[in-house]
Amino acid sequence: MDAGLKKLIITAIHALFVVTAHAVPPVESEHREKSPKVTHPENAASGCGESELEDSIATLFDDSWHTRGPVSAEYLYTGEFYNNTHGGVTTRGATRYRGNLDVTLRFDTELADWWQGGEFFVYMQQNHGRTLTQDFTGDGQYYSSIDTGPNQDITQLGEYWYRHNFADELLAITIGRQDANEEFAFADLGGDFINSSFLTIANVPLPTWPYQTLGVSALYQPNDKLRLGGGAYDHGASSPLWWTTTTRRGLFFIGQADYQPFADNDDALLTIMRVGGWFTSSETLSTSNNSTYGSNYGFYATIDQMLFTERDDKEQGLGMFCQLSWAPSDRNQVDINTAAGAVYRGLLPGRDQDTLGLGFTQINFCSALRNTTGQTSENALEIFYKSRIREWIAIQPDMQYIARPNGVGRDALVTGLRCEIAF
Repeated sequence: MDAGLKKLIITAIHALFVVTAHAVPPVESEHREKSPKVTHPENAASGCGESELEDSIATLFDDSWHTRGPVSAEYLYTGEFYNNTHGGVTTRGATRYRGNLDVTLRFDTELADWWQGGEFFVYMQQNHGRTLTQDFTGDGQYYSSIDTGPNQDITQLGEYWYRHNFADELLAITIGRQDANEEFAFADLGGDFINSSFLTIANVPLPTWPYQTLGVSALYQPNDKLRLGGGAYDHGASSPLWWTTTTRRGLFFIGQADYQPFADNDDALLTIMRVGGWFTSSETLSTSNNSTYGSNYGFYATIDQMLFTERDDKEQGLGMFCQLSWAPSDRNQVDINTAAGAVYRGLLPGRDQDTLGLGFTQINFCSALRNTTGQTSENALEIFYKSRIREWIAIQPDMQYIARPNGVGRDALVTGLRCEIAF
């Protein structure tokens, strides 16, 4: 990039942040609180109590770019090169670049001397480039978590919401356009994988990145072991969800219970179990004929379990996760989704923040598709090594073997490299 253009872009971003902060003088702080959403692919470790794997990532720009009075900001760029090296639709010219820029702004009402417990949040995104899925691999689960489906070029204000914490964060209520996947239907230890099914359960049609919707959600945490949550969101035909077809708008409801049985034991290994269910009043097309159903529903469960941690650092060690979801096959193209994986953080000496991951995910197509199109199941095996070469930049070589893309395609092997930069 031309040096003059680069300087102009940096100056413009900085100026935008200063104007947004309304020139409020900075406050002294020993650390900058992690934003509730930096990017969709990185689900923040949440649940009952503090996660042993949660940490704060340093940034390229100094604190003046990120904190000014009650306003805090995050800028994250994710870019990836991938190649379809074998099988799929075709391997000819099968190399693509895909990029995603996230900008978030957070306004703390208490720091602004307005009222306690309030937070305004804005999230902006810009996507560019193409993935391999449509033209080269034909996979149904989206091997890339920054794949936005049919519309690959998206520039939008993805989220804008207000959250209020009551009774010292015993209860939190969020109102506005939001991403339900930030709080529901995920496993913590799947957050570093690139295949979408490890981050967003494949057959739970919740409004999530990049198709967030207006809604209201609530989280109630009576103690360190238990958290209860639920939400109601706009839902319907405007969301391009390939695994189900909605013909009329409705509401999407979700409820979830998070349980961390050993949260009161500082020496215990991290264990988080989640169970949830969802219901939508959107009119849904049948998978076997032209009839419609007035609703849709399903259930899911996930578990995160640390197997062991290193003696001098609990953030390093080996953990595993599993997830299972079910939806009725008469109105969902995918009725069962299963996934499991293992991650090791700090495996190599001197590389405490590096992560090695191995995971398997499968979607089973409904009986109607098995009988008509021959679609059976799609299996994806992923292995990656995420290396933090600087505190603000990480590179992630990744390889995925996709058996029967979309249930009928030729087995595909995709290899690539992802880079994440926290400015």
